[in-house]
Amino acid sequence: MFGKKRREKIQREHEARQAQERFERNERAGKEIYARMAELKNVPRENLPDAVFMLSMAAKHQSEQIRQSIKDRTRYDFDFDTLTDSDLATYLAEDAAYALRDHVTNPQTFFEAMSEQLPDVHFTIQQQDAVSMMAAMIREQRLEGILEGLRLAGLLNEAPKRRRTSPETDGLG
Repeated sequence: MFGKKRREKIQREHEARQAQERFERNERAGKEIYARMAELKNVPRENLPDAVFMLSMAAKHQSEQIRQSIKDRTRYDFDFDTLTDSDLATYLAEDAAYALRDHVTNPQTFFEAMSEQLPDVHFTIQQQDAVSMMAAMIREQRLEGILEGLRLAGLLNEAPKRRRTSPETDGLG
């Protein structure tokens, strides 16, 4: 019995180390996306839609990687791609909250109950993974807002103005 508890403790410590490593990796990727967002101020207006779109794709890719990582470990599938008739932010928050409440509690042994020890509770999705997922969702939604602003300003619908550098493209040849 004590060997089983020791193995479980070692397994939990190993999972916690892995979760911390994933969190740090996701945090670095998030900082890189925010740095690229800050650099958008220096992008020429004609290149801005392409730059924002590429950055949005990078943010979506990171979000998908985090969700897939969580799904691979926990079998919980976030269904964020489903369209909803209600508020998207509320829908995303409800799904995330539901997933984060999911946990497993080991039943107390007679000895633990008599000594007033609380049972072990293990959450399906670790805190670091949940934070990474929520941060990625916020970055993704922020970039969607920037894209929507570009659409409203009419910049997303314009064809980029290319410099003519050869006789074939100038129509002189």
